[in-house]
Amino acid sequence: MKKILSVFLVLILCCAATFADDEGDEYDDGYVYQQNGPGDQFLKFDLYPIFPLNFEGQLYVGGGASLGYYRFILSWLAAGGEVSVTDNISIGNKPLIQIPITFGAMFQPTVGKFEFPNYVTFGIAALTWQSRNYFPAFCMKLTTGAYYRFAESWSVGLSSSFLWIPTYHEESRFDRHGLFLTAAIGMRYHF
Repeated sequence: MKKILSVFLVLILCCAATFADDEGDEYDDGYVYQQNGPGDQFLKFDLYPIFPLNFEGQLYVGGGASLGYYRFILSWLAAGGEVSVTDNISIGNKPLIQIPITFGAMFQPTVGKFEFPNYVTFGIAALTWQSRNYFPAFCMKLTTGAYYRFAESWSVGLSSSFLWIPTYHEESRFDRHGLFLTAAIGMRYHF
């Protein structure tokens, strides 16, 4: 009888523990989820029109695309680079093709699922104009944008870039400072 009573008592205690209120027993380790952390990476792809700023109507609005890779050093700072290809046509139907390759840093504040990347990059570019090649040309690219993180691995947004590509020749009268502005739609894959 004592064994049966002991087994019955243990069963009642186990059943009572199953229905016990565990409010306030949640484990909190203090971890705060961040959208981006050190070591996170992303690939970005942009398509855009490119507007020549200082060619006095000699170049038409062209088009371009860029592909980039960045890795976060801090939750708001990343380093990386990108390669772009742009094409503008002159009034004489001569193409200006530019291939800038830049490296630099990105500062990115976030508000909820919105991310506001700001890039400063420097590098070199290859130029082709009227069947003449120019390499290497220095280039600088400043970009600002706004992206929406619609999934953990994907964000979509708009950005604008200012691109400066100077070319220097033996005769200074041929020197040029190409200034361009872009308005891009882009997608980023985060991993």
